[in-house]
Amino acid sequence: MDDNTAKKLIEKNLSYDEVKRLTVKLVQHASPQTQLLETEPQVLALIRDVVKAELEQAGLHPAIDKMGNLILRLKGRSSEGRLMLVGYAMCAAPSTMQNPYSGEVVDGAPYKLAGECVWGRGACEQKGSLAAMMAAMRFLGANKVELPSDLYFVVSTAGETGKHDSLAYVLDHGSVDADWCIIDGPPEIQLGNKGRVDVLVIVKGKQAHSSRPWEGINAIDGAMQVLERLKPLMPFPENRSHPDLGDVSLTTNAIESFPKATHTIQSECRIMFDRRLLPGDDPAKAIQQMKDAIGVIEPFEIEVQPRAFMYPSEVAKDAEVVQVLEQGIRTMLNYEPRFSFSTAANDTGLFNHRGIQAINYGSRDIRFQHTDHDLVPLSNVFNAAKVFAFLAIHR
Repeated sequence: MDDNTAKKLIEKNLSYDEVKRLTVKLVQHASPQTQLLETEPQVLALIRDVVKAELEQAGLHPAIDKMGNLILRLKGRSSEGRLMLVGYAMCAAPSTMQNPYSGEVVDGAPYKLAGECVWGRGACEQKGSLAAMMAAMRFLGANKVELPSDLYFVVSTAGETGKHDSLAYVLDHGSVDADWCIIDGPPEIQLGNKGRVDVLVIVKGKQAHSSRPWEGINAIDGAMQVLERLKPLMPFPENRSHPDLGDVSLTTNAIESFPKATHTIQSECRIMFDRRLLPGDDPAKAIQQMKDAIGVIEPFEIEVQPRAFMYPSEVAKDAEVVQVLEQGIRTMLNYEPRFSFSTAANDTGLFNHRGIQAINYGSRDIRFQHTDHDLVPLSNVFNAAKVFAFLAIHR
């Protein structure tokens, strides 16, 4: 199918009102991050009761794997240029946001946005791009278009977990043989992002009553010394930098002491660090640098433990997946694609590490992420839906 034929078919059969309906419906179904992470019932229900049901109504036959991820496989004429679209079900917790699941359609002008916007937690992140992908899949189901090559649509139970577990399971067990992958992202073509390794430092002392502090070894004192020794790594001494992603970084983002008892010298203190990684960085080396900087601090016992890890990512502008997406944007939206990079970690690094060219594209707007004004312009969602539909039927 040539460009013009594909464009006319999409413009005739993929409607703004359908995209609007799906966006509102997704936002109105709460699927927040909780301590249960990928096993949160509300997240699993969104995939099962909303996404799967909507696809089935369009004559499609998605499956749900053992982790709760949805996988839709559509057979094409060829096994070359196989594409995967990836969206997410989990959103940030509502926190202090008012009416986080209203799905209200509001005027974007007060927020310096154009046209109608949908209000609600996850609208500017996961829910907008997910609605765009679902609209494109429903378009395929309703019009029974023969696809040029195999297409996969995956909805992950993740979205806010900060780890690759959900999509690693899909790649390991889902029989998804893709060449290219486009993951939920901004309206620009996102070519790369930083990776991240979380590092837990545990400082152990000796418990005692705080009226006799000389009988204990206060782990809080040890934690203060750890932070002091790691200060030279914030900013990092290597001065590693990337022209679009900036510098590497090390940041403290949590600290807790034990036991949870009054008038007690603390016997243990736990500090969580966020170490951002640039493409090519070795996380083991980053952790060893922290260990070397901390060294030995008597009389404390200190453990440095790696925790969740996400690969950094970078794809060249001349990569095949980028060229395919560029063509879709030019054809359906009539403007030249823009490019971006992100300091946040996401799943593109996992796919590229596994040999699948992966980039980000969708309707995300980082200005409203995790804020009290979480909303998405429906024009952005509709544009993304048209591009996703084009990529499915013309490559």
